[in-house]
Amino acid sequence: MTNQIKTILYAADLGDDSERVLAYAIDMANRLGASLQVLTVIPDQREKSLIEVDSHVPQDMLDQYHDARALRVRQHIEAQVAAFYAVRADKTPRRPIAEIIVNEGDDVAELILDEARTGSADLILMASRGEGLLMGLLFGSVVNEVTRKSPVPLLLVPIREDAEAGAQP
Repeated sequence: MTNQIKTILYAADLGDDSERVLAYAIDMANRLGASLQVLTVIPDQREKSLIEVDSHVPQDMLDQYHDARALRVRQHIEAQVAAFYAVRADKTPRRPIAEIIVNEGDDVAELILDEARTGSADLILMASRGEGLLMGLLFGSVVNEVTRKSPVPLLLVPIREDAEAGAQP
């Protein structure tokens, strides 16, 4: 591990304030001269779908649905990126985003860690809702898991429900 940050992996959860965290990630990558990989993990619900629809939907149609869902998530992130640059049109900031990745799976923390390893991330950036240690111990937390197992430094951007609307990081 070096001290120079060349690649930042932003693990986006697309929840409330995700646009603010994305803006923070882009600004940080610009300040550091780093490239930015944006990763989001969506649940793979094919097995659940097969059970719920009683196997009446052919597998290829389920696959098409899930592929279309992943595409919609990718387009949502691309729209957030476009909105970020639209409000900064007069500043022409550098565009550090190297890749937008949408993965499907149930173990979100492990998929984030795998991407950090394979994408040679020097820093992982994530939002943290600050739900507390007890909630994390009782119900598990992606942030707690990534914190324990991360091979690189982790930067948490706090997201608070009581934060002022429109506040910039």
